[in-house]
Amino acid sequence: MKRTLLLCLTSAFLLGAAVFAAAEEPAKIKTLLIDGQNNHNWKETTPVLKKILEDSDRFTVDVATTPPEKGDMSGFKPDFSKYDLVFMNYVGDKWPQETNDAFEKFVASGGGLVIYHAADNAFTDWKEFNQMIAIGGWGGRNEKSGPYLYVKDGE
Repeated sequence: MKRTLLLCLTSAFLLGAAVFAAAEEPAKIKTLLIDGQNNHNWKETTPVLKKILEDSDRFTVDVATTPPEKGDMSGFKPDFSKYDLVFMNYVGDKWPQETNDAFEKFVASGGGLVIYHAADNAFTDWKEFNQMIAIGGWGGRNEKSGPYLYVKDGE
């Protein structure tokens, strides 16, 4: 009887520990990686970025590829609400206004955003995007493009 009771208690403890450990494991971050146009080779970098993220065992990654340069962007409407994070590997044509609006809502609602390398060159005329990324790169940006940082005489 004691042996059976000990076995039951041990089993219950191990089961409880397993349930507790599973509950402690954080959920994977649902990520949308956007590519399709870039002044760098996105066709090579996107698979590498996706692999790095997924190999960390912290992310699931879907890829949304825009139409090619000067293509019809009217159908590019990712469902940002399905994701925790948008990872931008994109510099290219403007998105449809509906997509911009959905993206702004995603970020304003707490969605994460990673700007990878040249993606800070994207959307120079989109004020809200420039505010999201805080500091942009090339593309004719100036103080009218939104927040910016510059170094002058070492300061």
